[in-house]
Amino acid sequence: MIVVFFVSLIFVGYTYIGYPFLLWLSARLKGDGRHHPWRSGLPRVAVVIPAYNEQSVIAEKLRLVLASRYPADLLRVVVVSDGSSDDTLARAKAIVDPRLLVIGKTTRSGKMATVNYAMSLVEEPIVIMTDAGEMFDEDTVPRLVARFADPLMGAVSGELGLVSLQTGFSRTLGFYWRYEKAMRSWEADIGSVVGVTGPVYAIRRELFRPMPIDTILDDLAIPLEVISQGYLVGYERRAFAFERATQTSGHEFVRKRRTLAGNYQAIARYWRLLLPGSPIAWQFWSHKVFRLLVPYALVGILAGSFALPGLTRLLVVAAQLGFYGLAAFAALSRGSKRPWLTVPYTFCVLNGAAVAGSYYYLSGRLTVRWEKVK
Repeated sequence: MIVVFFVSLIFVGYTYIGYPFLLWLSARLKGDGRHHPWRSGLPRVAVVIPAYNEQSVIAEKLRLVLASRYPADLLRVVVVSDGSSDDTLARAKAIVDPRLLVIGKTTRSGKMATVNYAMSLVEEPIVIMTDAGEMFDEDTVPRLVARFADPLMGAVSGELGLVSLQTGFSRTLGFYWRYEKAMRSWEADIGSVVGVTGPVYAIRRELFRPMPIDTILDDLAIPLEVISQGYLVGYERRAFAFERATQTSGHEFVRKRRTLAGNYQAIARYWRLLLPGSPIAWQFWSHKVFRLLVPYALVGILAGSFALPGLTRLLVVAAQLGFYGLAAFAALSRGSKRPWLTVPYTFCVLNGAAVAGSYYYLSGRLTVRWEKVK
């Protein structure tokens, strides 16, 4: 059991600390030289917005996208309402602009089917994917497009900004996002990011392949498809989309459960990218696969702790039980503003979601329809 303890401890340490450090070091040694100027005119761009019951935000989102600092004659916006039962369609159509195309589907088919349909309507060489609920900065479009001056760049992820991070769980989640975004930046510096930011990313139209409609995470499957075709997936940290941070752990648990279930699905479908020789094998294993296994390594650490000698056993077991106790206390107190409570709480919620995600994926309980948790 002592071997189990140390192997599990090293595994968790590598996943959360070792891998980010090695990424940072590799990025510093290699540097980021993949910024190219356009050799000819700017390309035509389509912004695709699949939407379901977004009446409260769709008009503002369209106004912001249409106000982007990108040549108006080169920009088009396509909105596809996936059988919305509210006023999403009417409010989108109320925006009068010749660059705007609004399509309403009468029945719901899920996000991936909606994206597939929307992509059949565009011919622009660069397509920006976004959701209705996240608002664009006026420079988001041009900054994403600028990265495609590199002929090897197949897709580009933008940056998600979380707002209203004043209290409890959301503050810790803000730290988690900064941690994740730092790793994406370093991954891009050494090659490609494994996944993109769902509310703000762009792809070359020619590289898009219609995806199975049961795809859970388009923002993971689509970039993996791009990488499979021999192109890079970059990261533009100055291309912003802004959203309100999830305010409760229950909401974030649902979100992460779906996300991590989607990771299982992507691993099953793109397992060849895990093999030696894959341009992202190291990143894929370390960032996606190992994260799913951390909860089981945590069990190994706790079980193996009881095989440690004397005082060491007491201290190590007490430290773990104390950490989980703080998480439980935070849960019972319905969230606390104290970081010393929210850090273990967030850690446990996210790892619990990894276990739940495996169950939901393997049991087939996840739906391809939209899950709104905000």
